[in-house]
Amino acid sequence: MERLQELFGWIESFTNLERSGAVFSARAYQLERMRRLAERLGNPQDSFRSAHVAGSKGKGSTAALLAWSLQAAGLRTGLYTSPHVESYLERYAVLEKGSSDSHPRLLERLGARLRDSIDTLPRELQAELGRPTTFELLTLLAFELFRESGCEAAVLETGIGGRLDATNIVTPELCLLTPIEREHTDVLGDTLEAIAEEKGGIIKPGVPVYSAAQHPAVRGVLRGIAGERGSPIAFVDEELAELSSEYSPEGTELSLRFHGERQRRYRLALIGDYQAENAALVDLAARRTLGLGGEALERGFLAARLPARLELLRARPPVVLDGAHTPRSAERVLSVFRTLFGGDGVLLFGAARGKKIPEMAALLAPAFRRIVITTPGAFKESDPAEMHRLFLALQPASRLEPDTGAALQLALELTEARRPLLVLGSFYLAGEVRRRMMGLRGQSPVR
Repeated sequence: MERLQELFGWIESFTNLERSGAVFSARAYQLERMRRLAERLGNPQDSFRSAHVAGSKGKGSTAALLAWSLQAAGLRTGLYTSPHVESYLERYAVLEKGSSDSHPRLLERLGARLRDSIDTLPRELQAELGRPTTFELLTLLAFELFRESGCEAAVLETGIGGRLDATNIVTPELCLLTPIEREHTDVLGDTLEAIAEEKGGIIKPGVPVYSAAQHPAVRGVLRGIAGERGSPIAFVDEELAELSSEYSPEGTELSLRFHGERQRRYRLALIGDYQAENAALVDLAARRTLGLGGEALERGFLAARLPARLELLRARPPVVLDGAHTPRSAERVLSVFRTLFGGDGVLLFGAARGKKIPEMAALLAPAFRRIVITTPGAFKESDPAEMHRLFLALQPASRLEPDTGAALQLALELTEARRPLLVLGSFYLAGEVRRRMMGLRGQSPVR
């Protein structure tokens, strides 16, 4: 693990747009650089079939549902997601024979090869392309891992946007678009239409596109892009005749029927009515384009898991982790949390600077009488005192504890061993809480 920590430390030494929140520049986001770097490695992204997922929310869950279904169909399948909760290793999974592994020793070897490729770049090429970003290097490592571990297919989640995202050098067999909302406006644009243009940039000529239900403005942009590129597009809400779901702390049960087709039922380990919507999108795409059967989808949906997506970390009293960091996502998580556990809960909240914290405070503060505001880890810059000021104006009982460990202890005390605790606002806060509560140290792959 020491070598892996050194590898990811080296990768972190490059421009990390996830961490810094740096504004868009063509120099930072440059697909030509990604293509040239991939060429030096023998274009590993061309060695497996791929599905490409973009959107504002639900990308990781949708990618996991599809990847585990491909594995259940007998394909050794790569899964590349972001962000991570506790370790960069979580972003990489090779799914085979009902199990998941990030192949850390293979990653060590491939990381050394990647580093050598970057370190030996000719000076004139360095001057032409500029330094790669952290996400580009993480993505190249994923492509290498999936090639070297013999993956027949891979499901790739975009980082930010889509059009200029490092993953967008693949030619996929299908594209999936989850719900698109206003986010990362400093990078993607400040209107829904502009953001949809960026997300829709993953659409390739002639490649089928499947989309979740979208705002009318987004729907129009996506139809336009697909039409220009000759790509058939289907919106899941237009194809559905019925969709119903019920969820519990153990998962979600759903029933769906598309027009002209029979009813199908599934069970998910993932929790929430919106997970049923993600599953419906995957069902539509996997059946129509990939030819997956019901048994593979049933087994894949039940096996798919991701940390900090309404994750029940402890049952008594309930401790629930979620990385939601937009108002709409927080609203949906809150709805599920209160349905499952009632309204007398405790909130532990922390979000990075630049998120829509006033809007989330307006939503969350009235819903909890016991609130603890803290630092959402050290990965991104934050302002706990300002967050506390916003919550305090709406809920006078809100308390500030900048130290994450002390804040967790305080939140657990406020549960009085009976109230449910919701940890929300940041994947990195969820990671800190998860690591402390489970006593984990070092790296841990997606399970």
